[in-house]
Amino acid sequence: MSAAMPPMQMPPQSLTAGMPDPSTIGKQKDAYMKMLDEQVKQGTQVLEAQVKHQKEYLLGQADQQKKQFIMQIDMEVKQQEMALDQQRMEQLMALQQQAAQQKAALEQQAMQLSMEYQQKKAEEEMQKQQFEMEKKQQEMQMKMQEEMSKFQGAGQLFTTPALGTAMPGAGATYTYGPNGELVPK
Repeated sequence: MSAAMPPMQMPPQSLTAGMPDPSTIGKQKDAYMKMLDEQVKQGTQVLEAQVKHQKEYLLGQADQQKKQFIMQIDMEVKQQEMALDQQRMEQLMALQQQAAQQKAALEQQAMQLSMEYQQKKAEEEMQKQQFEMEKKQQEMQMKMQEEMSKFQGAGQLFTTPALGTAMPGAGATYTYGPNGELVPK
């Protein structure tokens, strides 16, 4: 009889077969950590460079816009200055024209007043001369009348046989001398 042999037992399977041991795990972990740190470092550098570049670009754009804005403002200021200069020139010309017109009117008025004065002065001089002449003539007439009344009052008559009776001065012609006296012609 054969007796059945019990089957032989197999050793237990290794549960850790194919698994890394803690030392390997530690090495792999350290390697991955180092790689991650390096990636973070590189990523940070790339980000920093990008941000720096973007900021520089932004600042460049801002500077360009500032320059354009300043140029635009400068141009507007120049245009306004030119408009003010033009306005000043026009107002100055109008002011000078008004002054010239007023000066011309003043000259005309002064000339007219001077002419009127000269005319009145000449009339005044003529009136004075006329008055003086009339006064001298009146004085001469009064003197002549006095002389004649003296002769008439004295009764002196000249008699000439050929002419008959004559009064002194009768029939004689007189004129005025340089000093206004009567002088026989």
